[in-house]
Amino acid sequence: MDLRDVPCGPGRLPVLGHGWKIWRDPVQFMVDLASVGKIARVDIGNLVVYVITDFELLHRVLVENSDAYERGLLFERIRLIFGESLIVADGQQHRDLRRMLQPAFHRTELESYAHVIKRNADALASSWQPGQIVEARSVLLDLVIANLLGSMFSHEPDTEELQLISGLIEDIGAGAIVGSVLPKRVASLPLPVNRKFLSAGTQLREYCQGLLVARRNSGDRRNDLIDILLNSSDDGSRSDKFLAEQAVTILFGGIDASTAMLTWALYELSQRPEVASKLQQEISAAGDLSPRGLDQLDYLNRFLNEVTRIHSPLLQTRRSVTTVELDGFTFPAGTDIGYSIAAIHRNPHIFADPNTFDPDRWSASRSGAKCRSFVPFSMGNQMCIGNNYSWMALQTTLHSLLSKWEFQPVTTKKLPRAMGPIPVMGRLPLEVRPVSV
Repeated sequence: MDLRDVPCGPGRLPVLGHGWKIWRDPVQFMVDLASVGKIARVDIGNLVVYVITDFELLHRVLVENSDAYERGLLFERIRLIFGESLIVADGQQHRDLRRMLQPAFHRTELESYAHVIKRNADALASSWQPGQIVEARSVLLDLVIANLLGSMFSHEPDTEELQLISGLIEDIGAGAIVGSVLPKRVASLPLPVNRKFLSAGTQLREYCQGLLVARRNSGDRRNDLIDILLNSSDDGSRSDKFLAEQAVTILFGGIDASTAMLTWALYELSQRPEVASKLQQEISAAGDLSPRGLDQLDYLNRFLNEVTRIHSPLLQTRRSVTTVELDGFTFPAGTDIGYSIAAIHRNPHIFADPNTFDPDRWSASRSGAKCRSFVPFSMGNQMCIGNNYSWMALQTTLHSLLSKWEFQPVTTKKLPRAMGPIPVMGRLPLEVRPVSV
């Protein structure tokens, strides 16, 4: 079947090139594509993207036939600042880089990282006073940055560094998304968003390069990501710039997603006192636990499953490198193929009442076949390299914060939205109250 026959057009569904809905409610826009078919055409300006809305087709692209695809249009933009890093690499280069970085994420390393994360979360919880209004997204962003620098880089950032990095992450995220949907000629113009994007990328790479150089000059060994990078090449042929690009991948990739997930977790708890009460009762009854012991907290993990299901990455892309066939349609090489984990996780044929936040859907008696289609960290060679680290960090942070505090909403106004791979509010004011369990 010819590409022109792929379902599309304003008569069947809203499209990016014509409408307002992607900006007003981007998640619902992606979810609605499933009503068009297993593949839906979306126009983004002059670009055409064919978005997969079916899990089995996505499995074919990312797992069964992954060599037929390369990074897509969203990665062309960030390649300007990420250079030769894991996040933009393809094929054998991607496999080599992943193999180089993987030791930093082995399960044997997670326990030492968990101690850093617990210490930081405990310190944050101890800094609050009853009745205090905290801007949750901001403090969680700083916490995630401190966690990654402390665990992966053995570095404790000061307040100035936290402010610097949080600003750089915001500018990179906004510039990456805006630039990826602009025509190439516009994306290369010296517009403020483009200048900030390029400048932020340069500054973050220089920051990471400074940490690498300082470690090399000190001669210290910390058994962390920096050591892995510095000792990854016997012939010493890899430049500091190249090594810094790998560090930037871990820092940027970990900060944005983890901050979004923690922010949504506190938001859901503030809106659902019955869920918060049940979770805090479980934490209180369990007492102090080792990092591995957090896996035993059944309701905590069900809650996190539901947070990551209902708040998932919005749109990711691949590009065919050969002619491929999907669901009866033939796509030539060079076709942009998109997929939305958010849409798949809200598919009513997989998850009953998909827009309802329900941790109990993950109970042993009810989860069933849903687990195969639950891919919050993607799958195949596109699976997040830090998935185990991220999950442990979510568990550890929530355990520490919820051991002391309840979170109450303080506004009914619509919260501003931040730009990023996982849609999230730009700010989240919450009142903290002592746990009443």
